[in-house]
Amino acid sequence: MKSILLTIFLLTYTCLPCFCQQAVDEAWVASIDKEYAVFPSELIYLQVSKGIYETGEDLWFKAYQLNAQSFGLSDQSKTLYLQMINCEDSIVWQEKYPVENGMAFGHVYVSEKLSEGDYFLEAYTRHSFHNDTTGIISSRKIRVVKNIAHDSQQPENIEKDRLQFDLFPEGGNLVSGLPSRVAFKATNGRGYPVAVKGTLYQGEAPVIRFESRHDGMGAFFFTPDSEKKYRIELDNGAEYSLPEIYLQGMTLCLFKQDKKHLEFFISQAEGSSAQEICLLGQIRGMICCVAKGVLKDRLKIKMPLNEFPYQGIVEFTLFNGNRQPVAERLVYVNPEKKMRIKIEPDKKTYAIREKATLKIKVTDENGRPLKTNLGISVFDKAYDNPADPVNILTHCYLSSQVRGKIHNPLYYFDDKNKDRMSAMDLLLLTQGWRRYVWNIENASDNENLVLPDEIMGVQSVGSKKKGKKTQGTEQLIQISGAEGNSMYIWADSTGSFTVGTDMLKELRGGYVYLKPMLSKELKPKLEIEDYFAQIDSIRKKKSRYYPSAEPEQDENGLILDLPVVSSDSTVLLDGVTVTGKARRAFRDKFMGRLDSLAQKDLNNIWVCNSCGLLLNYKPGYDGHHAVNGCRADSMSRPVDGQTYRIAKFEHFQSSGVGIPFRVIDEQLVVYQGPLYSEAELLRMNNIWRAKGYYAEREFYKPDEIDMQLSTPDARNTLLWEPSVITDEKGEAEVSFFCSDINTGFIGVAEGVDGTGLLGSGKCEFRVIRK
Repeated sequence: MKSILLTIFLLTYTCLPCFCQQAVDEAWVASIDKEYAVFPSELIYLQVSKGIYETGEDLWFKAYQLNAQSFGLSDQSKTLYLQMINCEDSIVWQEKYPVENGMAFGHVYVSEKLSEGDYFLEAYTRHSFHNDTTGIISSRKIRVVKNIAHDSQQPENIEKDRLQFDLFPEGGNLVSGLPSRVAFKATNGRGYPVAVKGTLYQGEAPVIRFESRHDGMGAFFFTPDSEKKYRIELDNGAEYSLPEIYLQGMTLCLFKQDKKHLEFFISQAEGSSAQEICLLGQIRGMICCVAKGVLKDRLKIKMPLNEFPYQGIVEFTLFNGNRQPVAERLVYVNPEKKMRIKIEPDKKTYAIREKATLKIKVTDENGRPLKTNLGISVFDKAYDNPADPVNILTHCYLSSQVRGKIHNPLYYFDDKNKDRMSAMDLLLLTQGWRRYVWNIENASDNENLVLPDEIMGVQSVGSKKKGKKTQGTEQLIQISGAEGNSMYIWADSTGSFTVGTDMLKELRGGYVYLKPMLSKELKPKLEIEDYFAQIDSIRKKKSRYYPSAEPEQDENGLILDLPVVSSDSTVLLDGVTVTGKARRAFRDKFMGRLDSLAQKDLNNIWVCNSCGLLLNYKPGYDGHHAVNGCRADSMSRPVDGQTYRIAKFEHFQSSGVGIPFRVIDEQLVVYQGPLYSEAELLRMNNIWRAKGYYAEREFYKPDEIDMQLSTPDARNTLLWEPSVITDEKGEAEVSFFCSDINTGFIGVAEGVDGTGLLGSGKCEFRVIRK
């Protein structure tokens, strides 16, 4: 067969109109551009302060809101919806946080009531979460334990005898008479990779001997013949059939890849008519280049890599003469295009409570300094979660782009692994499908939006006399925050109203409370959509493909190299005094005020300041002011939980001077005011509430004076700085004090430069007791 070097015409995504001058059908390219429209238009990455949390701790996070194509910071969405979900798919935490300049910061309280186990922290925004079944859910896996010293982290039993073995022809199909690369992947009962060896047989004759090269994956070349029978036999005796061999068709083979070019071979079955074909290359929905030529038997196409502006997975699609897609190949390009983050402590070893400094230097692939926004965390090495092999590079460049569970994605981004790109190619050959929704006619990011940034609702008004629901005129609604601060909005003539994000920031503190300001003759009602309920109904339709990492085990199945847990690893709470079990649930200031008003207005219980009696609290113990000459104006309200004296009186016939009443019984009682549920309090006051932005908290950083105190300091997270900005030299410094825990610590820095470069860096140091 004759090999032809095809001259190709290249096209940047922003120059589509001029491509028709290069003899390519402009209308067809435009239609492809539309069909390859990508949504969602945003991608969320969650950085967390550490991987394992003890109950009662705070989980700190930073959310990066990135443009789904360029990975630059996006300002499209303004609200982050966050949920924490246990292994039974039950919600244990859900709150909303403001997004500013493409980032959101916040914390999650890890309740003492939580059970030990794995949890998923999941994030959703208006332009990253859609009503479909294939979109990605941005999440992080965390582990919750009661005490880190008692967490064995031993894995569940694995079905070691169960083997899943799958075959993947390069480009899509095997075609009779055309040389083909066939990739394979072997996994066990829990989806972890298994090393395999085997033989391809034609009939009873061995043709090719093969073995896996990385994580149970490998590939072999052969030329199939549709008239022959083939089978795979592994060394363990298991047998498998080859995929169907077609009589007609095309194959797309990546022949060579270097730092400047990609070389493809395109072949079609012998006897096929010559036809005009196109090979289109796009990265994350951006069409970067198109090659056009006439295919007789075989074509060789050389694609320059400088046409792809970013690092990541490129999808090459081969179209036949009828402009129908017939083959596809995913290739990873430009792995060097990333931020390089160098993070170093000023010392390798510190004494307990000593001040430490981390020096950060950020450059691009050419060593040029970068001004970046970094999130930095320093924590006890024992709280590193091996079941969460994720960083900003693995999530954005890999996990969000391909379907299926990826084993140890960190391997493909570690420069120390010399075979990482050949291993990456095997991964793309075996798991080469995007999670993005492609090939949907007129696809649009706005078509399946389900989450708003604001709080939206409708006010309806009915007459007390007629009880009919009518369309309201413009009406005023009072909006209050958890701290009691208030603002006002108007519902329009249809009753619709919106609480904007600026107002939500002003009222930040948890819930917002809405009260219609209407006349007494009307019965106002507010209908406010619960968007967390919509999130739950949609996310359950989606598949969660979370990366995995199988820990190294000994012959008894026990995990090797578990971190040493210091005896000081105890969570201490600053300034906590336990005075007794609270009878009332915690309520914010606004609900607390409603509770106080309800108690004041709806009961007639008083304390006489003259005699000290509690009046009208218990039937029969009503008291009598005249007994001791008490005045009605000397009364005060009782205090919940305080002890008071109550008395029972009787009337008797008196022959002398004085009031004819005497005490016949006295008791001491602990006053407990009437309890109202929050729903009752809201209904009593004609108030509705909705989730606002969760209250902002500051990570505790002790100063030099705190370090002089004798109180034990058992902080396992020494630093959480979610927004560190490097200077024009690409440099930054952060300082903190070590705690009393003498063990190894990890420092992690992750971030973006705003133009699409991502990076992650890591360091380690020790704290010792001198």
